[in-house]
Amino acid sequence: MASDMKFEDGTLLRLRSPEPGGMPPLSLMPGFGAHRLAVRVEVERLDVAEGINQVTFSGELRAANGLGWIGSIMPVSVPLRTKVNVRPVELIIPVTSEQVLELEKHRNGQDMAVQLNVEGALLQSSGHPFADVQEVRRVPASVWENQIEQLGLAVSFTITVPLPMTDGLLATAAKHLQTADRQITAGEYPDAIRETRLAVGDMRKLNIWPSNGTKKRDDQGQDDRYGALLDQLAGQADGYAELVQTLFNQASGPQHNDGAIGNASWVRADAIALNGMAASLLHRLAEEVRTGGAR
Repeated sequence: MASDMKFEDGTLLRLRSPEPGGMPPLSLMPGFGAHRLAVRVEVERLDVAEGINQVTFSGELRAANGLGWIGSIMPVSVPLRTKVNVRPVELIIPVTSEQVLELEKHRNGQDMAVQLNVEGALLQSSGHPFADVQEVRRVPASVWENQIEQLGLAVSFTITVPLPMTDGLLATAAKHLQTADRQITAGEYPDAIRETRLAVGDMRKLNIWPSNGTKKRDDQGQDDRYGALLDQLAGQADGYAELVQTLFNQASGPQHNDGAIGNASWVRADAIALNGMAASLLHRLAEEVRTGGAR
């Protein structure tokens, strides 16, 4: 695919996709939180007005088929007075992990399609110095999936859990979990786990998932309690009572300084795991309340 960018002073440039078989037209380089999305184009110099030495490209990248804006292209300057008529250029767009995941949801296993809006600027031109082109670029699913795999652990596959914030015990539990979020950010992991415990306590007070009896826990260590959580999560798709009880037991750990749990070390991963499980169960509990499950 090729598009001509014609300027008022007569400068004419052609932007086209790289030849098949070379570097992928889109590539991702992992970063800390933000990643480097590169769109590769070839710029062919067809005609250059007198006194013009370079062109600066900028613009934006949008998802095709109406998803919307992805990011802005970082300005890049390309010299025009060289012996080479065709130059490869990378148009760089910083993207976050969340943006990558939204693109994945939009792609839904199909080829990746993006709309490239490129604006060229001739800062030395005496006429109107701007021109623009639009192109849709398509990347085969297999090529794009290889790019995603290269991100590795740099992408956090985040699930957004809406919390009930209206009133009553559900809202109180949600506020405890929000406080826990802030404490995780501040590095206060035992305090975050205590807030999660308070949230689970409010969930239990609703008595929608009544427990059949308290489970002996004095001899359970930190690993034992996580193991019980996993066992119950696998075996109780419809009955959450014991799962809530075991989650409460584990989140009670920072309250104790004796027994098998007394020597446990509570780190960020613990706070995130327990907070995430509590938020997921609260979301499910709120749905049951909404549909009349309260007794």
